[in-house]
Amino acid sequence: MMTFKISAQAFLLLGSSLIVMGCELPSRSSTNEAASQLLAQQSNQAQTLFSENQDALPSPKRASRKWDGPIVGDLDGDGWQDLLLTEHADKILIFWNEKGKFSQPDTLQTGDMHGTGIADFDNDGLLEVIIAQGGGNGSNPRKPKHIEITKARQLTENRVLNHFEKGRGRAVKTLDANQDGSVDLFLTGFATPEQAKAGANHLYSNDGTGAFTFEGNLPYSQRLSYKTIVTNINDDDDPDVIIFGGGKMVAALGGPDFEFIDATKAVLGDAYKTTEVSAIAQLDYDNDGDLDLAISRAKHQFSHQLFYDKAQQRYAFFSRFQPLYIEELSINGNFHLVNLQMAYPDFDIYLGQNKSKLNIAGRKDIKSYESDLSGSRALNIEPQQALGWPSDICPEGVKMKYLSPESKPGLYIGYLGDDKWRICSQTRSPTAGVVLNVTDGPTPTTIERLPVKLLENQNGHYVEVTAVKGIDIQQPTASVVAADFDNDGWTDLLFMRYGNMAKPHKPIMYLNDKGNGFVEHKDHGIVINDLGATGAGADVIDFDKDGDLDLVTANERGTWRLFENHTSGQSSHHFLGVMVGGSPSGKATQLAAKATLQACGRQWQQQVGASSSAYADSYNNQLLFGLGNCTHVESVKVQWSDGETKVYIPNMIDGYFDTTAARR
Repeated sequence: MMTFKISAQAFLLLGSSLIVMGCELPSRSSTNEAASQLLAQQSNQAQTLFSENQDALPSPKRASRKWDGPIVGDLDGDGWQDLLLTEHADKILIFWNEKGKFSQPDTLQTGDMHGTGIADFDNDGLLEVIIAQGGGNGSNPRKPKHIEITKARQLTENRVLNHFEKGRGRAVKTLDANQDGSVDLFLTGFATPEQAKAGANHLYSNDGTGAFTFEGNLPYSQRLSYKTIVTNINDDDDPDVIIFGGGKMVAALGGPDFEFIDATKAVLGDAYKTTEVSAIAQLDYDNDGDLDLAISRAKHQFSHQLFYDKAQQRYAFFSRFQPLYIEELSINGNFHLVNLQMAYPDFDIYLGQNKSKLNIAGRKDIKSYESDLSGSRALNIEPQQALGWPSDICPEGVKMKYLSPESKPGLYIGYLGDDKWRICSQTRSPTAGVVLNVTDGPTPTTIERLPVKLLENQNGHYVEVTAVKGIDIQQPTASVVAADFDNDGWTDLLFMRYGNMAKPHKPIMYLNDKGNGFVEHKDHGIVINDLGATGAGADVIDFDKDGDLDLVTANERGTWRLFENHTSGQSSHHFLGVMVGGSPSGKATQLAAKATLQACGRQWQQQVGASSSAYADSYNNQLLFGLGNCTHVESVKVQWSDGETKVYIPNMIDGYFDTTAARR
């Protein structure tokens, strides 16, 4: 029966393609090949939890730098979750969800934008976006931007928040610090020299009208500790903050009004010494009612790295701040470089002993950090184009600032004869690429082991349980997502690998074994075919509202990708989606509202805005609860940030229950 259904779909799709093509009919062999490919794709979808959906999200196909991961939220209030995707040093894109398929993108803001917070700050029914602006590598500290989004998808009130502290913006986090129903702000930054002592972790209160007042600094760790999450460590309904990213973590417990107390050692114990934390996901993995922490770890890519895939003969490199000298690569054929990405101000490419400068489209238009030549390029250079090697390039031991005026910044490529090539990446800004058909080259960089961690919340104190719960990941990971991927009622984990730049990326997934521990699930179907990239962020979204959590991923110097979850078609597990609106009094918005679901002797909790993003928050008000084999939900209790509560009897499963509509 299933075979006939798939075959019928294949025939109908092929018939449609014949009509569209019109003047050029496919041959019988090509028709059979297309049918075989479709059958193989659908067969693969039937066997794996996820498969890539290349049609629903028209994201840019050109690889480019990213900032963090996707931001999910119903920006226009039509009941479908939209996406904000940040192309680092270029623009922020909005993809409107058109009932299960995303629109072509609108540009929210151009320039060097970082963390983004979404909320209805003035409680007028429209969402505002507050964006942390980059500081031009410290040369141009700036203040956040504010933009309002109307229900007609218009972008209004684009302005700089001039009374905010200036800085090198990083994270924008939303919270209701004093539980009055208004959305306050916590912003972090890469501390400038003037902020070196106090740090750049700034708390702002909201008076309910969207007017913010600076309340002071939250605890500060180190300059690289500008990543953060808002959570509830001690289950007292006061939002707490964990700050991380550098040499140690800091935990600040929320108190009365806008008071935060540094409780790092009391809360984290020795775990506060955990270095290079890239992301933290909060989850109740054992369903005991408190929030545990899953931690991914990866170093900031500040130093040179070399990668090699011997089987596929791909050699990747990354350089930054100082010259990188690759003395000799053995290459079969031309010098073919893919996903070459450079950044302001160093875009120039020189060939051979004569340092012949390549013409690059758009190069003359580069005037500042705000006009970056965004995205990847490919080079195919014949030996005669790059003969010889200049003597004044990449002098051993000489730093960028001491180079002679004749030794200009840029990427240098030379052919030495006998299939041997040489590279010098003489740039301060990041430069990366992948050389193809490499049969031999310098030894790749040894990447430091940075094991992930699982911390169990035991009465407001975290205890590491990584090994005893079955998790074993020694390699660096760029981010982590906690979600019930198979709707069995238990929260699973997905870690985005930092990865090998010369290979495609495959995240690591662990499925939750009923709270007893985790089991690795290797055949999940998520493969990210970005060469020259390292892992970045990810988040879940039920973009088609079919009752399972799909995944949007990002790779640094890679692409945005949507992976569709097939649980709804593969499993008999049930679910209930809970759509949370503002509080009954209208005093509190949906942000930070907590939904508690009672069903079949168990209890689940989720919160609007919870996210593992190190720099932003989600505004996804559609909370999806996997129910496993449970077929009846007794109640859903919603508690808003100001303490208002209401209990609902949904009388349904396998659909979305709208709490706002239920109050009418």
